[in-house]
Amino acid sequence: MSNISDSPAEIERKSSTQDVGDQAKVYAARMRLQNALDQADALDAIREIAGNLIGTEEVAVFKVDKKRSELWLYWSFGIDPNKHSVLEVRREPRLKQVLGGKSVFRLKLSNENLLSTDDPVSALVPILVDGSASAVIVLFRLFTHKPGIEPVDIEICEVLSNCAGRAVEPYNAR
Repeated sequence: MSNISDSPAEIERKSSTQDVGDQAKVYAARMRLQNALDQADALDAIREIAGNLIGTEEVAVFKVDKKRSELWLYWSFGIDPNKHSVLEVRREPRLKQVLGGKSVFRLKLSNENLLSTDDPVSALVPILVDGSASAVIVLFRLFTHKPGIEPVDIEICEVLSNCAGRAVEPYNAR
């Protein structure tokens, strides 16, 4: 964060240091997913990335059932699985965007919820396999010190979207 008394050179140095740190986080996320040994390790990588890089210990992965227009809870960490076992696409309008391959994020300091649940949802991220959404990562409540999803978090979610396929389709995605 720059102060009003910072020189232009100091502002630039702080900005580039932040950029390097952000890019290191994105790189770390990509490498962790690409180096996952198997399906269980890829799911663990999602948990680690959500907790250590994005800032939530409440995460779920829902597999897409296109025939039934539903998403079924496939794996979770830090949530009550009984409360979130199925998401019906017709009852969750934001899921249509996500199933189309686009992540959806709650705006900073917004009370808006992305799903019809009592638990706050911060992001909906498609897991793309062969170009289509095979699953959706739901990032719930962020840590209290974090006001919202940051630009670097959006980049990390893009990595999750494009590199986490092994977690849900272990033989098709690498």
